[in-house]
Amino acid sequence: MPAPFRPLDRDAFAAALMAFVWDRRIWRVDMHHTFHPSHADYDGEPCIARMCKFHVVDRGFDDIAQHVSIAPDGTIWTGRDWNKTPASVGGVLNQGAFMFEAIGNFDAGADRLEGEQLASVVMVIRAVQRRFRLPPEALLFHRDVPVTAKTCPGTSVDKAQILSRVARLQLPEVTPLAQVMRRAVPAARAGDAGGLHMRSGL
Repeated sequence: MPAPFRPLDRDAFAAALMAFVWDRRIWRVDMHHTFHPSHADYDGEPCIARMCKFHVVDRGFDDIAQHVSIAPDGTIWTGRDWNKTPASVGGVLNQGAFMFEAIGNFDAGADRLEGEQLASVVMVIRAVQRRFRLPPEALLFHRDVPVTAKTCPGTSVDKAQILSRVARLQLPEVTPLAQVMRRAVPAARAGDAGGLHMRSGL
């Protein structure tokens, strides 16, 4: 999660989400676009590192703001520790949020949220919601917050369409890692499997 940042495909993200040892309860997913960097600025891990530097050095955050960043090609990059509150929409409103940034400027006339990137956006939302038994409506666009004038995640992104896609997405059942280990090693003492749980090192 913290640097070095790791690229995940959708299956790897779903598996990591289930294996991760959570210390906090998630109540909603927060969706942002980066605006800058845009699609044209994306060059893989260096792009994520530059965002982290901007957030820490220029904005004064203690880490990159988002839990994951979703690239134009659909790659899901790890970011802030998932057990840390994100720097999302401000103050106490950040509590209980899992926050992601879709890399690009999705205001009308600029980049388009489509293809592999859209598929990863929808999957990330639904996978987090499923992990915490949340409905599709447990999704906050940055622009939903009354105190902001931002268009984030972009004027070309229609929330009703995103919610519809999230509601329709059928994800395969994934067994949490801890349950797999209990079945595979039934005679093991409870403390023996402690080192098998994922924590801060996705």
